[in-house]
Amino acid sequence: MEGTIQRMRKIALAILISIALLFPAAAEEVFYSRIINASYLSDFAMSAFPVSFWGEFGIDHLDIFPDLNTKALVRVEAGLAQRTLHQMPSDGSIITDKENQERYSVVFSEGLVGFEQGLVDNPAEGKPDFLTMSLLVGVRWEQAFASLDDIQSGDHAGFFDDAFFFPKDESGETLPVIGVPELNGNRYSLSNSVTLSFRFNNKDNDYLTPEGYDFSFSFIMGPWWLLNNPTVFNTSSTIDYWKLYYTASYAHTFMQADQEDADMNLFSLSMDFSFACQMLFGSAIPQHEMSISFRGDSIPPRPFIADVRAGFSVVGPEFLSVGTYPKITAVVENALAAGRLLNSSSEIGEACLYGTVGMRFELYIMGLFRAIADVYYDYLVPEGSTGGFDVSFGAYFIAAF
Repeated sequence: MEGTIQRMRKIALAILISIALLFPAAAEEVFYSRIINASYLSDFAMSAFPVSFWGEFGIDHLDIFPDLNTKALVRVEAGLAQRTLHQMPSDGSIITDKENQERYSVVFSEGLVGFEQGLVDNPAEGKPDFLTMSLLVGVRWEQAFASLDDIQSGDHAGFFDDAFFFPKDESGETLPVIGVPELNGNRYSLSNSVTLSFRFNNKDNDYLTPEGYDFSFSFIMGPWWLLNNPTVFNTSSTIDYWKLYYTASYAHTFMQADQEDADMNLFSLSMDFSFACQMLFGSAIPQHEMSISFRGDSIPPRPFIADVRAGFSVVGPEFLSVGTYPKITAVVENALAAGRLLNSSSEIGEACLYGTVGMRFELYIMGLFRAIADVYYDYLVPEGSTGGFDVSFGAYFIAAF
């Protein structure tokens, strides 16, 4: 894995330098690097310790057009991910018995290289461009293995040696995997993709007074002919997909007040609304392209999936220090998945609705740590779930040094 990551870094850096040389030199060019995200596992350290990081570095303010930012960049993601098995690997059918919805882990590394170009300027000083276009070329490597829960209990193979999920033919060879294509053979996959995105950003995400709206549209393609077949990289998996992905969000703060005797927040009332939808096509769609989740978990893949979430939040009061405060959010979320099951031999199209209401209790500590407790009631039950009330807990570091 280390050798693969090092090679990807060298290739990404070389491509980044090549892209930068295409742009005219400017006195305001700035080399930057930053961590843009992190992920956690529910079966490791109670979700409190990050196991994956999303980093970005590149050259900012190339500015080939006046007042519009141009950026050459490389994004690198590496670490672990946890997934739920919603489909039978053998034929792609839905696993309706929740006890058979096994979890497994994936170690992965992904590199994306390309550029961002501002198209519409924001007149406000220091604000990013209203409209930005980006074009990225990516390579992703994955290796699946048993969940950490299974490994800790001594079952190092997990469900991967279970004939119920991976039946064998008369000669003892495991039959081809349809439902989760990247779990074929030795569960190793390497895929290439191209992403074209547009984002309109008119939003301030301040934790006390969020305000504004944004939306984005992306077209991602990873067809088999983009070197996504076993004959090229000696893998056991063929990857083949096309994807359209759209997101929109809006936030508004109704009221905010400061404490009289301290420069800290007393309370703030706000709402947020988000919408996401995706259309997926292809004969072998990998799990990492299932971008939309319901209540934080993946949705069995269908060609069209949409999710709508609305929340009303009360924040404060801050105590002990700035950035230490409670937050309570009332949440309503609904999702729609329509069409024939992807990665499946089924020819039957369906429309499935999911719905939940709940409360989220959060405690932020000095802007560094976040503890969460969720209480939900599913009134439109997801496939493979028993519905009713559900409770979950988590804790996250929200800053990295």
